Amino acid sequence: MQEKKEKIPVVLMVDDDEEDIYLTKRAFCAQQSNLHFRSVQNSNDFFDYLYCRGEFSDNGDADVPDVILLDINIPKKNGFEILENLRSDANYAHLPVVMLTTSSAAHDIRKAYQLGANSFVSKTVSADGMAVLAKKICSYWFHFNMLPSA
Repeated sequence: MQEKKEKIPVVLMVDDDEEDIYLTKRAFCAQQSNLHFRSVQNSNDFFDYLYCRGEFSDNGDADVPDVILLDINIPKKNGFEILENLRSDANYAHLPVVMLTTSSAAHDIRKAYQLGANSFVSKTVSADGMAVLAKKICSYWFHFNMLPSA
C-alpha cells in the first residue's frame, strides 16, 4: 500500500504593506517549518494567483492556499470586495479566509462575517505579537481544524 503524501500547507497573504508581509511571513515560517508562505499586494494579483494567470501561470494545485490572510485596505478592490468575489466562485468559496487587518471597528467585523470571513483578527505591530498570532493561527488551521481538500 502506497503511503499518502502529506500536503504542505499554503498560506496566501493579501496585503500591500511590505513590512507587514515580512513580519507575518517570518512569524508563520518560524511556527510551521513545512509551510509555503505566499503573498500578493492587490486584488488583481490575488485573482491571477488563484486562477494561475500572468506571472502565476506556473502555479498548480499544490499552491492553492489552505488559508488566506486578507487585509481590508489594499489597492484596486479592497478586502471586502475580494472576499465577496471569492465567496461567489464555487471553485474557491470553501477556502478559509482570516481577515488580518489594522481595523477593529465593529462595522468592519460585522461586514467581514456577513461576506463569509472565517475569522477576523487585528494585526499586531510587534514581532513578538505576530509570533503569538502565527502560533495560534497555525495551531488552529493546520493542527486542530480539518481543512477541505483542494
